Amino acid sequence: MKCTKCGAVAVISMPQHRLKLCADHFREWVPQMVERTIRKYRMFTPDDRVLVAVSGGKDSLGLWQILDGLGYQTEGVYIHLGIAHEDYSDVSQAKVEAFAAEHGNLPFRVVNVRETYGKAIPELTRTSRGKRVCSACCLVKRHIMNRIAYEGGYAAIATGHNLDDEVATLMQNTLHWQTNYLQR
Repeated sequence: MKCTKCGAVAVISMPQHRLKLCADHFREWVPQMVERTIRKYRMFTPDDRVLVAVSGGKDSLGLWQILDGLGYQTEGVYIHLGIAHEDYSDVSQAKVEAFAAEHGNLPFRVVNVRETYGKAIPELTRTSRGKRVCSACCLVKRHIMNRIAYEGGYAAIATGHNLDDEVATLMQNTLHWQTNYLQR
């Protein structure tokens, strides 16, 4: 399989775009697609401030890097969930801190759920009257992101998700007959 642009060995084939790309051209193509999508749907402009929700994972940090590279005014927000298993929340926060430092000290803030609500996510989910951990966590994170965006005058909130995330959620909700979630 050869890169459509240069003929080198392609690392990805995207039939929906009739495109096969080598690593270099793929890294060039992704930001172009992000920019095109932002403009097409008029999500925000380079003059707008964008709050980027970062988890420490490759999707959200990649989005932050792309938006910053495209010249958008971004600020990251990491929500420390208080998940102690394998120091998950602390390790994730350290990844965000290291990423921000490596990319020119990108501005970001940390919101600690325990400090904000008096309990960490594992404790909140035990007291949330039958709510599943994911739904309680999602509500808390959305509330925090929306509050910060509103109070800070941000034009948009950007979250990094890939199609695999969406498909996994759809499959899980289908397999468990979560019709209320499927309707959304």
